[in-house]
Amino acid sequence: MIGAIIGDMVGSLYDGQEPKETQVRLYKTGARMTDDSILTLATIKILIKYRNSLFDEKEKANIQKDLVETYSLSYLRHPLAGWGDMFRKWALTKDKKPYYSYGNGSAMRVSPVGWVCNNLDEVKYLSRLVSEITHDHPEGIKGAEAIATSIFLARKGSSKEQIKQYIVENYYPEVATLSFDDLVKNYSFNATCQNSVPQAIYCFLISKDEEDALKNCILIGGDTDTIGCMCGAISEAYYANEYLSKFEDEYLYRMVDPDVVDLLRRFYGLFGFKKFMKQANN
Repeated sequence: MIGAIIGDMVGSLYDGQEPKETQVRLYKTGARMTDDSILTLATIKILIKYRNSLFDEKEKANIQKDLVETYSLSYLRHPLAGWGDMFRKWALTKDKKPYYSYGNGSAMRVSPVGWVCNNLDEVKYLSRLVSEITHDHPEGIKGAEAIATSIFLARKGSSKEQIKQYIVENYYPEVATLSFDDLVKNYSFNATCQNSVPQAIYCFLISKDEEDALKNCILIGGDTDTIGCMCGAISEAYYANEYLSKFEDEYLYRMVDPDVVDLLRRFYGLFGFKKFMKQANN
């Protein structure tokens, strides 16, 4: 989740810009948490609340009810965070029903799921549970599941080639043929899962470290806050699963509100991760 929030913030000032940036600054005045981070934090709160019964079918309706309420309140408390029109209308509607969306809003908020699950069946179950309250289109659910699955596989020690193979075989075959040079030249803003999730995963797959992954996201352009959020979440799970990296530590200290850091610290601790207990030596 740290990677998701940092990726969102780094991408927030490059979002949809043309011409695309060639010199990427990861620490940039004015970077902010957008709806991507706000809904990720909302997801965290609900997963904490139901941490002992997340996979209990009897609790599913209660979990989704609380997700609906928490997501709606997130909009009301942060109305200028860059929400999509469909989500905004949903949040303001009294009788909230899913709106068959395949936008990348489902994938941007799903990263905590990749951390709390113990197997791929749980990843698929919880990805759908979190997504379908708004994004009940198959592509919306698929995008969220692909991101959560990538995080889970990275966290469990899969290699990049193994992650790539699983994504290509089960979600997005096009990941095998994407070209960074082509994306930099031709990719443009697209907020659908099917045209941003593969790109986010690819930016991770070709990266050298967390910072490099986020720079890739900025360089290809498009919906950079959301692509950065998705890519950053996978990168954290792969590069800094068991510790707080120096990059993460510095970014959290310099750029992120202490209340957000406290919530993140609580999440990792409650679910048994030692993320804040040790730091990388490099």
